[in-house]
Amino acid sequence: MVKKNIIGNIAVIILAILLSSGYASAATNSFEEYTDDFHFIASRGNLPDTIDQEWKSVIQDCWLNITSPIYDNFDESIKSIGNRNGVLTIYLKSAYKKEINDSQIDEIYQKIESYCEENSGISDVPVVFLWAEDEEDLTFEYDTHTFENIKKDSDFVAARGTVPTFENEDEWMKWSDDVFEARRIKELDQFYASQGGLLLSYGFKRYSGYIEVGVNNNTPDKITDSSIDEVYQIIAEHYEKEGISDIPVVFILHDPPTEESPSFTSFMLVLCMLVLIRIRR
Repeated sequence: MVKKNIIGNIAVIILAILLSSGYASAATNSFEEYTDDFHFIASRGNLPDTIDQEWKSVIQDCWLNITSPIYDNFDESIKSIGNRNGVLTIYLKSAYKKEINDSQIDEIYQKIESYCEENSGISDVPVVFLWAEDEEDLTFEYDTHTFENIKKDSDFVAARGTVPTFENEDEWMKWSDDVFEARRIKELDQFYASQGGLLLSYGFKRYSGYIEVGVNNNTPDKITDSSIDEVYQIIAEHYEKEGISDIPVVFILHDPPTEESPSFTSFMLVLCMLVLIRIRR
């Protein structure tokens, strides 16, 4: 009996460690995903080890309280405040790019943290600071050479179409809005990896001036000139109907998302079964 209890206790401890590490990993990923965003400025505070429903409710309450007063009460550089994956996202106006520094970020954060602690009972609140996509940002970020430069990327597969030459910013913004509004193409659904095809992602990169199509790096046999041409033809014909010709598209290798949860769950299930079999013996 003692031996069985020891085995059972060991199993419980192992499962607890695995579960806690899984939650911690999810929390870390949720916080660090912003660092790859070119709008990223800085981060402050910390996420809890476990992002559960209770935490989401608390951070939601904190966010709702923050959005009630005028943002100028915290700092005039703030354009908006959001709540994403348990993290407060502070969007700063790009007109303040020359003025924002670490001291200014610390000052804004202290005001945010104090307000959340007073109104929602949460301290060390996780906050990410990002530049807002306002007019100053649009002018600053748009790069007419990106379409050519991406061809040097190691994951580059192919490019089709041409980025138009715009006479002014207004013309570029009008074209970008038209491309974005017409982005949904039902005919592409059959080409996604979930349907046995080669596509993993599809999206319009406004600041680069082209559509990016992610193709499955794990199925190189499906990535051929003919398959690329077939996908591009569908995209091009769709945009032709919208009055946009020679739509620029870049095909680039993407790795399919890893399915950590199923394998993690399966491992725990097998472990539990082995423990139960051992105990019954």
